[in-house]
Order: sequence, then C-alpha cells, then structure tokens
Amino acid sequence: MWTIRQEQAEVFRQNALQKFEDEMVEHLKKFAPRHWKVMGEKDGRRVIRLGIEQAEKHGFTNRGPVRFYIELMFMFGSFFDTDPQHPWASTVLADSDSGHQDVRADRLYAAMNTYLAQVVEPEREHLRGAVQPLLDAQFEDVIQPRTNLENGILKMLHSVCPTRCEYVGEPVLRRLIQHGFKLAQDYGFDSDKGRVLMVILTFVVGHGFSNDPLNGWIVRRLNNPRWPDPNRQVDELASKSLLYLKHILAGAENA
Repeated sequence: MWTIRQEQAEVFRQNALQKFEDEMVEHLKKFAPRHWKVMGEKDGRRVIRLGIEQAEKHGFTNRGPVRFYIELMFMFGSFFDTDPQHPWASTVLADSDSGHQDVRADRLYAAMNTYLAQVVEPEREHLRGAVQPLLDAQFEDVIQPRTNLENGILKMLHSVCPTRCEYVGEPVLRRLIQHGFKLAQDYGFDSDKGRVLMVILTFVVGHGFSNDPLNGWIVRRLNNPRWPDPNRQVDELASKSLLYLKHILAGAENA
C-alpha cells in the first residue's frame, strides 16, 4: 500500500493553496478592478493569504466560503469581522454552532445583502458627492474654536452618512471616533486635522486600516520615516486619501 507521509501531505496542501491563491488573483482583478489596480498584486496576494487564515479561524475552509470571505474583505476591509460598524457580520461569524460552513456562508451572504440594501445603496451617491468636502472643506466646519471635536465629528458623520450612522448607533460611533483619536496619538498627529483624518479613515476604510494590506499605501505612508513633520505627513495622507476614495467610489465596486 502506498502511504503518504506527513511531509508529502504538506506539499500537496501548499500546492493546493498556491493554486487557489492564483485563482483568487484572477478573480479579484475582475471583482474589484479599481481597488486591485491601486493596491497591486504584491499587496493583493497578502490580502488573499490573510483571508485564508482569517476565514479558517471562523471555520471556513471550503473553496466557496473562503472565496466569499475574501470578497467581503475587499468590500468592507480585511478586519470587517471585528469592526463594530458591521455587527451583521460579527453576529453570523460568532455563531459557530449554526451548522455546516456552507450554511453559515449563506447566512453571511444574506446578512450582507440586507446591509447593502438598507444602508449602503441608499447613501452611495451621497457619499460619492461628499468625499471632497469630507476631506477638504468640512475640516474647517469640524475644527471650530471652543467646539468639542468629538461632537463636531459626530455631527459631520451624521450629515454625510445619516442612514449608516443611524444603523451603527451613537455609542459605536463614539467608540470609532476615540479609536481614530488613539491612532492619531500613536502616529504623533497632535493636530485636530490629524485626528479628524484618522477618524474619517476609520469610518470609511475600516477600523483596522492602519494594519490592513488591503490599503498598503496607507500603511506605508503612516510608517514612512521621511516625514519628520507630522503636520506635513497629515497633509499628504489627506490629499492621497481623497484621491483614493474618489477613485474607488467612482467604480461603485460591490460595496
């Protein structure tokens, strides 16, 4: 009898993973062409590998559920499973006793569609039009003398994305704002503009954006040592973020 040694089995597994990764590269080029173009294949493959690992933690190991999980990462950020903005996802993923992984993936798909229909679609055009003032003119509206910055940002977010803010709820929004403030502190951004920018990226790109290979260009700029002046770093990141968000939202890519 021919016996497959453990080493051989691992080789077969790695070959299968490489084949799946290559297939996902071609799929994602079509699924999210604008995002893929900005990101590039190197970061794209990092996202795919991360997605395989993340999906397995949630009990997804079959090709279909893993592929869908990676698609969700492209739509809502690589760490959507822990993002308080997406309770529809975390609720389904936390219920590991609800049946076979294919059944759970179907439930996740249904929850996603409900969220898209109730929250994302009604505000898509509004958000497209709000990107410029969100990262430019409205900075001055938020940063007012003698105005509480957190309350100012909360008001701004409600004006830009009222349906989404209502869906998320004020307690979660304030948690996200404080998360953005903490990131600004971690990166040495002591200006209100830096704090606002980090909150906006948290809200629009996802709460894990600062470590997300899906947005590798952000990660690299945040950690670029050639910017000794944090204010200049904030200005460049704000400018690049504006162009990025306009580029992605222009494509309306499945999100």
